Order: sequence, then C-alpha cells, then structure tokens
Amino acid sequence: MAGLVDWESFGVMTGGASGALTGLLFVAVSLNADRIARHPGLRAIAAQTLVLFMAPLAMATLLLTPRQPGWALGTELMTAGLCGGLGLLVIGRRKRGPGPADARLAGLFDRRDTGIVVMVLMVVGGAVLASGTPEGLYALLPASLVAFVSGVLSAWNFLLPPPAML
Repeated sequence: MAGLVDWESFGVMTGGASGALTGLLFVAVSLNADRIARHPGLRAIAAQTLVLFMAPLAMATLLLTPRQPGWALGTELMTAGLCGGLGLLVIGRRKRGPGPADARLAGLFDRRDTGIVVMVLMVVGGAVLASGTPEGLYALLPASLVAFVSGVLSAWNFLLPPPAML
C-alpha cells in the first residue's frame, strides 16, 4: 500500500519516543522501588504504565515492517490493541483494593482508562485499515499522544511523589 510509506517518519519518531519513555519509567520506578514494592496497587499501575509505553512501540514496529499489505498491518494493529487491552484488564484485576490512606495515592497514578482508550484507537484504526481504507492510520496519532501524556504523568508521579505520600 503506497500510503504506508508516508507513515515511516511517524513510526520512527513514535518508536524512539516510546523507547526513551520506557527507560524513564524504569528509572522512576527503580528510584522508588521500596515504596512501590509495599503497595500492590502501585506495582499494578507501574505495569499499566509500561503497557501504555509499549503500545506505541508495538505500533511503530508494525508500521515499519517492510512490504506488508494494508490488511495485514490492520490485522496486526487490531491484534496488538486487543492483547494490550486484555493485559490492562488483567493487571487491573490483580490490584488489591487500596485502604483509605492508599486510595488517594492509587488514584493519582491510575491510568487504566486512558490505556483502554489507546487500545480501542489501535483496534479501530486497524479495522479501518484492514477494510482497505488507509485513513485508519490516523487513529494511531491520538493513540500515541494519549499513551505518551498519560504515561509521562504516571512516570512523573513515580519519580517525584507528593511529599505527603512519601
């Protein structure tokens, strides 16, 4: 599909940003590993943030695969979105209900809803692309932006938690 060539720069930029932000998350979590280890909810939220950062990396990897037809890319995007969404749901179920003191802390970090938005955009974009309409790729832009902004907020909160929550 000729239109896919036009998306190469987007894939390169998105993949690079995703890799860098994933590294940021690992640094932020490792700096506060003791506190995060004591809170099952925070461990789950760190995993959700990792899924948020890995989604654009998966999008970029699929987008940059050479010489694949649009229907194949669309099917791959749908599969990646569904797998990511299921992963977020499984991680969300593993969270233990926070106590009253932890409710505010968990609420500050929780990005499951935005993660589901990212995965739905991947599935919808993939479905439109698989149906033969290259404009489905435009759904990857908001999916990436939502993933990056939401993930950066979580990483920031892991890195510099509010003083009352240390």
